[in-house]
Amino acid sequence: MSDARALGHRDDVTAFRGKADEGREDHVMCSLTWAVDARGESYHVSADGPWGTAEGHGHDLVAALDTVRRTLEREGWLLAINAARPDVAQSGMLRGSGSDRAYVLRPGTPARPEDMVSLFDDAPPSAVSTADAQKEAYERWLGSFGVPGLN
Repeated sequence: MSDARALGHRDDVTAFRGKADEGREDHVMCSLTWAVDARGESYHVSADGPWGTAEGHGHDLVAALDTVRRTLEREGWLLAINAARPDVAQSGMLRGSGSDRAYVLRPGTPARPEDMVSLFDDAPPSAVSTADAQKEAYERWLGSFGVPGLN
């Protein structure tokens, strides 16, 4: 993406696979890079680690990152970042603006600005989940207000 504008990069992101409670958990450091094209219309995220390079493109950062996450999940890897926490999600406005901020969600409580975190900041490995489990958690949060879940 030579016409891309870099938005961020980290060389110290924890990725892990396996089960800690079974003593089979592998932890590695990987790098994440996120960028947007020159027009601000397409986002790109890449993760470099023992799996090689996983890349994702999307209309916003979360869509691009979800592609990367799903690629890594097929190999058994999870990223230990806030974007992978089941209690973290972006609003439509944040997604549309290209923001790297998201809300920490609490059942029955509306999202609040003071509860915002960066998508790419560290999260404890015990606090992250798969992309599908995160979607289900978001649907439960919506349901806590009587709003039907997403399909």
